[in-house]
Amino acid sequence: MKFAILFSLLFASYAAAINIKFVNKCSFPVWAAVGKAANGQPDRSVAWGQKINANGGSGSFGVGDKQIGIRAWGRTGCQENGTGCKTGGCVGGLTCTDAGLNSGVIVSEYGFGDFGQFGGQRTAWDLSRVGLSINLDTSLASSDGKKVTCRKNNCPKDQAYDTWDDYAADRNSPLGQTYTHTFCA
Repeated sequence: MKFAILFSLLFASYAAAINIKFVNKCSFPVWAAVGKAANGQPDRSVAWGQKINANGGSGSFGVGDKQIGIRAWGRTGCQENGTGCKTGGCVGGLTCTDAGLNSGVIVSEYGFGDFGQFGGQRTAWDLSRVGLSINLDTSLASSDGKKVTCRKNNCPKDQAYDTWDDYAADRNSPLGQTYTHTFCA
């Protein structure tokens, strides 16, 4: 009986996660980063970084479904340790401690929401370029089949936020999804 309860708890914790998978289609490495900045305040409890190799390299990071303020982005032209980046740099090197608030580049954003009778508990997600530059053509796709794409030369308002009060780029999906954040999409 204890084994069944433990297995159920482990499975439930695995199923209830935001899984961010990074895929690099660029011809150069990209240093992926994830941070948390609920209400614009960095929270070091969620901080991750990894060099993603060129031409199909990948990496992933998972965080609980009920987190808010999760941000992910790509950095280019960095030293091996994640410092000195040409674009997307942050405080902390490979593992950013500022949640990307200093990166200045397009980010993907994730957060828990309860939509009540209009869908229940879900993850709200988007691409944002509010006050940010587009350093990499980026797409973001959820495992339930939704996708948005923002390119330097073509980034419609329904694909990425460009002002705080324009919700055309908002998406939401059931809890437990994998989100594929693709560089050079």
